Amino acid sequence: MSITAIALRAMAAGCLLAPTTVSALDLSVPAIHGDISRLALGDGTGVIVGVVDSGVDDTHPALAGFDSQGLPRLVAEANFVASEPGNTGDDVHGHGTWIASVIGSSDATHTGLAPDSRYINARVLDNNNGFPSDVQVRNGLGFAIDNGADVVNLSLNYFATTSGGNTQLEYMIDWAADKQGVVCAICTGNIGQGNGATTVRGPGSAYNGITVGKTDGRFLRVDNDSATSYTQNGRMKPDVVAPGVSITMANDDWETQSDFNTASGCSFATPHVAGLIAQQIEAGRRHGLSVDPKVIRATVLNSASKQVLDKQGQAWATDGVTRPLDPDSGAGQVDGANLATQYLAREQSPGIVAAVGWDLSEAVGGASVDYTFDAPLVLGSHLTATLAWSRHIGRIDRGRVGVDASDSFFLEEALDNLDLQLLADGVLVAESRSQLDNIEHLFTPITAAATYTLRVVGTSITGASLSEAFAIAWSAVAVPEPASSIFVAFGLFAALPLTGRRVVRG
Repeated sequence: MSITAIALRAMAAGCLLAPTTVSALDLSVPAIHGDISRLALGDGTGVIVGVVDSGVDDTHPALAGFDSQGLPRLVAEANFVASEPGNTGDDVHGHGTWIASVIGSSDATHTGLAPDSRYINARVLDNNNGFPSDVQVRNGLGFAIDNGADVVNLSLNYFATTSGGNTQLEYMIDWAADKQGVVCAICTGNIGQGNGATTVRGPGSAYNGITVGKTDGRFLRVDNDSATSYTQNGRMKPDVVAPGVSITMANDDWETQSDFNTASGCSFATPHVAGLIAQQIEAGRRHGLSVDPKVIRATVLNSASKQVLDKQGQAWATDGVTRPLDPDSGAGQVDGANLATQYLAREQSPGIVAAVGWDLSEAVGGASVDYTFDAPLVLGSHLTATLAWSRHIGRIDRGRVGVDASDSFFLEEALDNLDLQLLADGVLVAESRSQLDNIEHLFTPITAAATYTLRVVGTSITGASLSEAFAIAWSAVAVPEPASSIFVAFGLFAALPLTGRRVVRG
């Protein structure tokens, strides 16, 4: 479908609101334990984040200057709004500067998730904070990829309900993860800015990105204005939620007004996730761990906290074995401390595994891959497991230099179908078997003493290779051995290596 042809007027996902609850950046980051993960994983040193938005005020004290390695924090900038050719990347609206500061503010009080990261400024939203077609967004995304972005933030959505995942922009997002190793954090959309549509809007319906909804000002409940499941083809989005109400961020008019001001929207939940990913990528490179987008998706989702309520105030719950996420919150609210514990447990091969870990492997059609826990699991505890794989997208280069909107992106093959099972003494006790998503997720209680095994099943695998690469992450609570001390992975958060560096500039 051509977005230009159906003449959509798309808007950024965030809007300025009068705050009803004070939830400044110095509160929202600790609320998701992003300050703890900054110490455990890192502050984004050496990581480049693409901010594809309304521009960035790179002179703001929280975003200017150099990183700890002496490199300019601004990597590259360009304007892709054809109707405003005189702009070279300046943020007229303020939206992009807000986004960049949630990720990378080095202010001593309003500190971002990854204050030592560097950023690319791709201006794709006009002075009214919108885009008449996705051509300029695709050009901006290509610019970010060409200039070395490790993760890209897309806090924007189509105005109309377009969520099949098959626009050229969504193909490009999926190609970036599948072929370039670049993961995108994408907003699910605000209901109030989506013509009243309550469900996710593209490009939040891309398959290989991480789609983010917002929680309220107390970080306890999915905000009523946050778009939720399902996509037009029945898939579950968002993947996770994060704080997005009354967030205090860098003001692009800081020269004549206050340095920071406050706004609300799904837009500002999304960079909380992009910032956590920047932390994770730094840690992965430092420790020699995979930073494959599938690993990032699996570990970010698996470490999300279930202590978040849906819009009706109900506890986290799936919509059945074929719809494995909560329709409002996905896998839950992101949690940096949990993510650090999950990721730093390191990769473990199929076979006998510890209670917390992850793996990057592959499945063959009709076969299974097993992960059996090396110790009994605590009765009454919960096991969480997430399986992620990719939709495969190809690219036809139209001959211009770099990746841009002139290129064509296409589906290489039908989406493979993998299932995730939990067995107790060889007997199936829980499963996730969506027919539509490229995510499977389990959150299940341990009710009996048994030997537990996670099984990945290659239910339907097509294509030339007849195999499908996947990432799986899991967390359980093992019965401690006598006279030994343990740390509960997703509770106390202890014994993490404090190897990160916090860089703040006041």
